[in-house]
Amino acid sequence: MNSKREVIPAGRDLRFDTLRGLFLICMTVNHLPTEIRWITDQSLGLFSAAEGFVFLSGLISGWVYTRRLREGGPGGLWHAALRRARTIYFWHIVSFIGALVCVLLTEYACGYCSPNAPRLFFENPVASVGLGLALLYQPGLLDLLPMYCVFVLALPLVILGLESGRRWLVLSVSAALWLGAQWASRYAGAPSYPINTGSFNVFAWQLIFVAGIAIGHARANGQAMVSRPNPWVLAAAAAIAVYSLGIRHGQWPVPWPEAVYGVLLNKPALGLLRMADFGAIAYLVAIVGARHPSALEARPLAFLGRHSLVVVATQSVAIMALLQFPALFATFTDRTLVALGTVALVFAAAAARQALVHRPSRTAPLEPTQVSQAGAAHLNPSG
Repeated sequence: MNSKREVIPAGRDLRFDTLRGLFLICMTVNHLPTEIRWITDQSLGLFSAAEGFVFLSGLISGWVYTRRLREGGPGGLWHAALRRARTIYFWHIVSFIGALVCVLLTEYACGYCSPNAPRLFFENPVASVGLGLALLYQPGLLDLLPMYCVFVLALPLVILGLESGRRWLVLSVSAALWLGAQWASRYAGAPSYPINTGSFNVFAWQLIFVAGIAIGHARANGQAMVSRPNPWVLAAAAAIAVYSLGIRHGQWPVPWPEAVYGVLLNKPALGLLRMADFGAIAYLVAIVGARHPSALEARPLAFLGRHSLVVVATQSVAIMALLQFPALFATFTDRTLVALGTVALVFAAAAARQALVHRPSRTAPLEPTQVSQAGAAHLNPSG
């Protein structure tokens, strides 16, 4: 969304934090059986909030860690990435253990275990912990942070490749891995129980993360990305977005056989049509954000986006606990109140996290800044 050919001053960008906060709310609601999902789940087309979250995480990482490389060299880059990966891993373990405890407490209190609970949790809690620590057991709700951790570990290699001028090589290798995942997804069977590496294919999803890194790296160089969009690219993006929206809401015919359509929309392998639609929408949103920054700025959402790790961990544990009790979702009112309450909970978790990190004795916390605001404050990828 950069609109000036100059090095962007260090500081947070309220637009990115706002979008990430919005994606976090959508992901939270989408994991619950509520009618609100009509608004939050693929309402703009054929992709979900998870794509947006991973892409923005890559973009912010590319921006932040390019600076780390230039300030501290390769050693500083690797050190920062490893530290970040440890933080992500920590929050994954916190959420994993929290979800396991919720399931076991429910089983103890009620005398049974809900079918919504991960099977291994109640069959063999010890094995669950061991495999969870090794990232070899990632049931639903607990598979996003492990993938993010793997991507951050590979981040220095991507940054170093981009910094050496090999952008097209980096993107070509990433695209080749994604293409291989499309082919392999047709033959991939179910994971060997109890091994479960999650629903996200890291070889496919790395493409959207690497694309984000490349854009973040260009932004750190002050390269204008969408300040003067090509009319033909703009028209193509709009056409893809409109067509995908029509397919999503049943207004347009699908010209492909059902089997091909399934591959194109495959979420675990990030199918071509899903990826194209996300790219088109991201491009259009970037143009709006570059020309009208305030349109993508909302401080409550930005506050949530700055504490993404604790929000992901909190919603994972909370939803795992709530799904043990189907009676909570018996009526429309119940489902709506539970969804709104869960959203309020993640805001409370973010507030608690900020209160713990930014104590009065320390320097006042950095406020998110717009691109035009100068500052030399330390860049932080997220909370």
